[in-house]
Amino acid sequence: MKCLLIAPPFSNVYGNFKSIMKYGFLNPPLGLCYLSASLQRAGHQSRVLDCEAQGLNIAKIFEIIQQERPDLIGITATSPELANALTIANELKARLTIPIVFGGVHVTIFKDQLLRDNPAVDFGVIGEGEETVVELLEALPEPHRYASIQGLIYRDGADIRVNPFRPLIQDLDTLPYPDRSGQPPELYFRNVPKVGYQSTAAFMSSRGCPCHCTYCAIEQIPGWRRVRYRSAQNVVDEIEYLVRELKIKHISFNDDVLTMNRKRVYELCAEIQRRNLRFTWEGLSRADCVDLNLLKTMREAGFVRISYGIESGNPEILKSTCKNETLEQIAEAFRITREAGIVARGSLIIGLPFENRQTVEDSFRFVNNLEGIDQVIINILQPYPGTKVREQVLQGVGGSRLLVDDMSELRRFGNASVEVNDLTRNRLIFLQKLGLLRFYLRPRVILRHLQFYHPKAFLMDGLAFLQSIFSWKTA
Repeated sequence: MKCLLIAPPFSNVYGNFKSIMKYGFLNPPLGLCYLSASLQRAGHQSRVLDCEAQGLNIAKIFEIIQQERPDLIGITATSPELANALTIANELKARLTIPIVFGGVHVTIFKDQLLRDNPAVDFGVIGEGEETVVELLEALPEPHRYASIQGLIYRDGADIRVNPFRPLIQDLDTLPYPDRSGQPPELYFRNVPKVGYQSTAAFMSSRGCPCHCTYCAIEQIPGWRRVRYRSAQNVVDEIEYLVRELKIKHISFNDDVLTMNRKRVYELCAEIQRRNLRFTWEGLSRADCVDLNLLKTMREAGFVRISYGIESGNPEILKSTCKNETLEQIAEAFRITREAGIVARGSLIIGLPFENRQTVEDSFRFVNNLEGIDQVIINILQPYPGTKVREQVLQGVGGSRLLVDDMSELRRFGNASVEVNDLTRNRLIFLQKLGLLRFYLRPRVILRHLQFYHPKAFLMDGLAFLQSIFSWKTA
C-alpha cells in the first residue's frame, strides 16, 4: 500500500522574520521521516513532501498525488501551522476521496475536536505515530479493525471515536533510521562557525523532557516526561551513515535537552572520535546540564554551537516560568561555553505573565552583559494550547490579557496575541525588534561574528536580519 506524508508550508508563521528562518532554522520534517521509514519497513511505499523546503503549492501536491495514487494521505501540523494544513486537506478532499489522517501535538491536545470541526479530516493520530500509522494503513480495507488501533481517532458513522493512548516506544533503538530520501541535503543548511553554510541533517537521539516549564505543552503527551535514549552505538551508527554515505557535514540535534544525561554524551563523543568521523554538530541544552569538562569534550568531537533557553533576565519572571534555573547558573553556563570554544546562542521570551517594561529591560540588559553569549533570539510569548501559561493568560494571571484566540495568530515573531500590564501588542512587537538591534548592532558583537563566521555567510545572515527587522521586501 502507499502513503503520502505532507508537511505544510509554514514561513507565514514567521511573518517578517521568515528571512532569518530560511537562513538558519529550516529543518526537515523529522517526525514524518520516521513515519515513512516505519511504513517502508512494514513493506509499504511512502514518500514525504516538505512543502516549505520544496516550494510545493496545492497544484503541485495534487499533481504528485495523481501520479502516485496513495491509499492514505498524512498531514502534520503544530497549532500555528494548523490553518495551512487544513487548507491543504480541504483542497484535496474537494477533489479526491483518499482518506486523510492528521498527526502532531495539536491533534494530541485537541483529539476528537479536530475531526468534529473539520470534515475533511478522516483520522487523527495521538502520541507517537510510527506504529499507529502502519496499523491504520493496513486496516483501511477492513474498517472494523479501527477500534483495535491504539492512538487512533476515527469516524464511526456520525460519531467520532478516540481509542486508548498507545504506550510510548521504550526502546528507541528498535526504530528504523528516518527516511531522508525525499529531502535532498542541499535544501537544509546551517551557517556553521568558521565554515559557512553547510548541508545539515536534523537528528534526534532521545525523546522526552523531565522539565515543567509553563510555556511548554509536553505534559499533554502521557509519559513524555521520562526521557528515553537511543544507545550511543545506535546514534553513532546513524551519524556514520549520514557522514560517510550521504556526505552530510553538519548535524543539528533536536533533543529537548541534549546534555541531560552527561555520561551518555561522553560515550557519544568517545565513539565519534574512535570512528574518526569528521563533521560538526550543534544542539539544545539547559544551563544546569553542562560543565566545562563536558563542553570541552564535545568540542573535541566536533561540537560547535549550543543553544540555551534564558527566557528572562529578571529573577522573579524567570522563577514564574518553573524552569528551575537561576540567573547565576545561566551566566556561568555561557562563560564556560566561551571558554570551551563553542558558540553560544540564548533565547528570551518577552510578554510572560507579570512582565512589564522594566522586566523586559532587565532581560535586555542581562543578555547584553552576558560573558560568552554570541547570538540571541527574542520571542514574543504565545499561549500555545496545552500549556500552563495559556491557562494563566486566560485567567488574567500577572496582568495578562488574551487579545485573539486564533491558532494562526500564535506567531512568536512580529506578532503578539497577548498583552500584559503596560506592554501592549504594539509595544511587544516594537521591543522585540529593539532588543535584537540593541544586541546585534554593538561593535563587539559584530566583531565577534566576523571572527567566527565565514564572510559570505556573515553578509547573508546580516542582510536577512535587516530584512526581518525593517520588513524589507525581497523577490
